[in-house]
Amino acid sequence: MKLFKNGFILALISIFLISCSDDDDYSLGKYWITTGTVVKTTDYFFITTDGGDNLWPSATNVSPDELEDGLRVFVNYTILGDANDGEGYDYYVKVNSLSEILTKPIFNFTAETTEEVKDSIGNDAVTIVDTWFTNDYLNVQFEYGGGMGYTHFINLVKDTEDLETDEGAIILELKHNKNGDPYSYLQWSVASFDISELQEDGQSSVDIYVRALDKEGAYQYNKVLTYEYQQNEVQARTFKADDIMTTIR
Repeated sequence: MKLFKNGFILALISIFLISCSDDDDYSLGKYWITTGTVVKTTDYFFITTDGGDNLWPSATNVSPDELEDGLRVFVNYTILGDANDGEGYDYYVKVNSLSEILTKPIFNFTAETTEEVKDSIGNDAVTIVDTWFTNDYLNVQFEYGGGMGYTHFINLVKDTEDLETDEGAIILELKHNKNGDPYSYLQWSVASFDISELQEDGQSSVDIYVRALDKEGAYQYNKVLTYEYQQNEVQARTFKADDIMTTIR
């Protein structure tokens, strides 16, 4: 996870993540943390949260030069006030800090994929806690064991040799390689996966079956989600953030 400023991970350890719609009692002593996407303008930026709110940074601790359009982030912000009607924003805010969310495409296993590559993707235990869509991203909140500072690999895999369920849903498996990191305590993180390659001409949605291997070697989560790529509802999530996030990629 790439850190920008102001000890963002320490903030994650001590609070619950909530969306700004949960409370309209604004105070400079309060802050919110949620997931969102950076929208870069010619010389500035704003953030669209996964809950659908547009945040205009009237003040910021993060330089626009550090950001790219479309960057997926955790945003720590203080609400300064409601924006005026017709401005295209919902809140004026102070951006206290940003942390980049791991963002990746689907990793495809094909007939040409070697066992060495598959082993590097990993088969270590990982628990899917929640999933939600943001435009063409499938966001996955997950938990995993570790804690000694090793870099963990996380990927969303589509395997052509195990492509669909009997009902025709495309199987996507969250795979984890802990790279030998011993289990010291449970940690959590969020990753955003670009699933736009699943779109098909003449259709507006596709069913996907999401799963992951648990520590017993059995599949868990096992949910069918409908990816509607003509119009996705914005979805907000609340996270309990009392575990340290190990570096993942």
